[in-house]
Amino acid sequence: MINANINEEIILREKIIKLALLQLNKLYKHGSHGPDTFDCAGLVWYIYHQICNIDIYDLGIGISTTTRIMTSSYGKLTLYQEDSLTKNFNLLHKGDIVFFHRQSLKDNEPREDNKYPGHCGIYLENNDFIHCSRPKGKVIISNFDNNIYWQKVLVASKDIISNYKL
Repeated sequence: MINANINEEIILREKIIKLALLQLNKLYKHGSHGPDTFDCAGLVWYIYHQICNIDIYDLGIGISTTTRIMTSSYGKLTLYQEDSLTKNFNLLHKGDIVFFHRQSLKDNEPREDNKYPGHCGIYLENNDFIHCSRPKGKVIISNFDNNIYWQKVLVASKDIISNYKL
C-alpha cells in the first residue's frame, strides 16, 4: 500500500509538471487565473485547481494572492534564509511551489520591512522552475544555477503533494 501511494504521488507530480509546461509562453496579465493568460499566482492556482481540484488560496492570510498561497492551509511550508546562496535545492520536489521575496509591481527589491513574497512559481527539476514573468510578459522557465538573483530571493517552498489526500 505504501508503494501505491508513492506511485500515485509521482504520477500526480508528473501531471502538475505536464500541465505547467503546456502553459509556456502564455501571456502575462495581472490578476489573471488562466486558462489563456496568467499572473504568477494565477498560474500556480490554475495548475493546482485543475490537477488536485483544490483552491490553494483557501484560508490563506494576506492581501496578495502569492501570500495567500504561502499561508494557506494546504501543504508543508519550508522557509529559506533570505539573501543566502547556500540554499539546499535538494529539498525541492517536482511540483513544489517556490516563493520569492518580491512584494509588488512597484517594489521588487527585498527590504527589511518587506517580508512577504510577491512572486511564485512551480519547481520542475534540475533547479528549473516555471513561472509567469511580468518583465518577460509570459510564462517562462528559469534556473537557479544560471541566475544568482533567483537564488538570493527564494524565501520558501511548499510541498502540497506529499500531504495531499490521494
